[in-house]
Amino acid sequence: MRSVVMIAAFPLLLALSSPAAASEEGGRAKTHYTHSTTLKRDCPIYENYPKSSVPARSWTKKRKKKNGGLARVGVRYTYKRYALVLDYARKADPSWGFIAQSCLKDPHAYSEGDHGVPLPSLRAIGGNGVVKDVPISAPHTGKKRKTLIHLDSRGSVRSGARSFVIGNARKGDPFYITKTNCGSHSAQAWILGYAPTSGRWGYIQASHLPACR
Repeated sequence: MRSVVMIAAFPLLLALSSPAAASEEGGRAKTHYTHSTTLKRDCPIYENYPKSSVPARSWTKKRKKKNGGLARVGVRYTYKRYALVLDYARKADPSWGFIAQSCLKDPHAYSEGDHGVPLPSLRAIGGNGVVKDVPISAPHTGKKRKTLIHLDSRGSVRSGARSFVIGNARKGDPFYITKTNCGSHSAQAWILGYAPTSGRWGYIQASHLPACR
């Protein structure tokens, strides 16, 4: 029996999985689902929301680019003292990560993505253009960690199939699925499980999970 998989048809949110989906142009993101802002100082961007049980993996985002211009990131949503941002300059995964809101000139997410009214914590514009809640951990009622598998490449952890990024996982990282065997799925399928390195339940694409292909 195949493990729980969800495949949704949201073209806009599918584009979020690609760093090439956004870039800096005239001080604004080409995409409308993030709010472009500058930094107050050089700051770390964490691959996963910082907490004691999670490895402190990060990269440093410089306030200024090599040409002297101000670097930008795109705010997707906020959670407690952090914001989930897209680092427009990164050409490979991970390109999404968590940065302290105190590092950003304007740390808010907005109701129209790149404009509108400021949104509270864990609220963001969805693929259908409507503001919705962001599950910081994927719904998993009745599900239990059952079988340990591992990633063979970097991938994002999502709140749902093709949905909000809530973390990242690296090659070799553990991932607990809810079934004895994952089964055989297309590379585009999304697999529900628990990712210890992000401390979240979430969905990882089967393209990163050799036990599921």
